Amino acid sequence: MDPQTQKKNKPRNGWTRLVAWMIGRRLRTIPDSPLDFIRLFREPKDWLLVMPVEAYAFDKVLPFIMELMENLKGARIHLLVPYDFRHWVTVTTPKLKVHPFHKQDLVLGRFPRRTLLDRMHNLKPEVAMDLCPDPSPLSLSVIGASGARVRGSISRKHGDAIFNFLVQSGAEELEDRYRAFFAYLS
Repeated sequence: MDPQTQKKNKPRNGWTRLVAWMIGRRLRTIPDSPLDFIRLFREPKDWLLVMPVEAYAFDKVLPFIMELMENLKGARIHLLVPYDFRHWVTVTTPKLKVHPFHKQDLVLGRFPRRTLLDRMHNLKPEVAMDLCPDPSPLSLSVIGASGARVRGSISRKHGDAIFNFLVQSGAEELEDRYRAFFAYLS
């Protein structure tokens, strides 16, 4: 990575670490009960999937979500997507809901406003998954505030205190990382 990119990403990682620490402290006061992941993944439930804000990653994960929908009969899937990507998802079933978020839903372009967090919490998901290649303050906040019993991610960065379901593959390619993650979910 060139020095300019490192300098540009450094503040984002700092904010992400701060948000992860704050959410981890809040979640520590509400310990997770023992979970039967197999039963939770198989029974019809509400799922919240936080989609990536990068077009490349969004495009890579979309086919895996459609395959997951076919495998999870009866589950309702809620996708939190950037407003500009809302038309990339074709809704063909009432079991799929798209929840676009606008720039107005964010503070300083990074942090979700309370109204967005409340909107996602009111969905009452049993499973919440962060599909962003690198967690962001937005994705960590939404997953942490969702109230989901299973909180998962494809990235371990900054999320150990938030996520209770992590799939860390050794793959370098993003598509292979998604493939490994969704293999556990289907």
